[in-house]
Amino acid sequence: MDIRIALCDDEKHQRDYLVHLIKKWNPEAKIDCFESAEQYKMLRDEEAPHDILLLDIQMGGQDGVSLAKELRAAREDMIIIFITGVPDFVHEGYDVEALHYLMKPVDENKFFVTLVKAAQQAMKVEHPLLLQVDGETLKVQIKDILYIESFAHYLEIVLSSDTITVKMPAYRLEQELGAGFVRCHRSYLVGLKHISKITKTDIILDNGKAIPISRRLYTSVNAAFIDYIARF
Repeated sequence: MDIRIALCDDEKHQRDYLVHLIKKWNPEAKIDCFESAEQYKMLRDEEAPHDILLLDIQMGGQDGVSLAKELRAAREDMIIIFITGVPDFVHEGYDVEALHYLMKPVDENKFFVTLVKAAQQAMKVEHPLLLQVDGETLKVQIKDILYIESFAHYLEIVLSSDTITVKMPAYRLEQELGAGFVRCHRSYLVGLKHISKITKTDIILDNGKAIPISRRLYTSVNAAFIDYIARF
């Protein structure tokens, strides 16, 4: 998978060593390095968020633990791996749901095992969907989308607590949404996580809304739903 990794450590030799290991693990990984928490907050790309953050705990300026708490408070769901030379902070990782805590000098095999686990978890993380509506950019959490209905050149995106209308091709949005959605009708795309029941003629969502299924797509919809339940 394409994976974006942020590495935040104030020691250059540590950054160089970890970049070497990451490239050895996955030559295609995109790596952005930051010398401090402050630089990370200033230069990170919020529209293309990182999947994994390798974060030193003890740095000049803001420390890694307080940065992680700040990110979690902002509801950022990237996978955090703490890397440090001091074992005293191990319990801090639980507060910010860190995936792992690696001691310096980082052992290559342990690092690779941790990166594999992080990459697997990253595949399940949903990044926000950015939509252009009336000249403004709206950030929508994909998990909140119940279904999408298309009308000519417009799409009505029905969320748990709102409805958004956008002008864009249905196929383009379908590509951005990924595997968590299934087309059940030429006019409808449904979020698999919000399906409570499938009948021969309809999908029943968890809010009671019935969405029609075309006879041609019934088999593929049913298979997609069964596969989703098995994975989650």
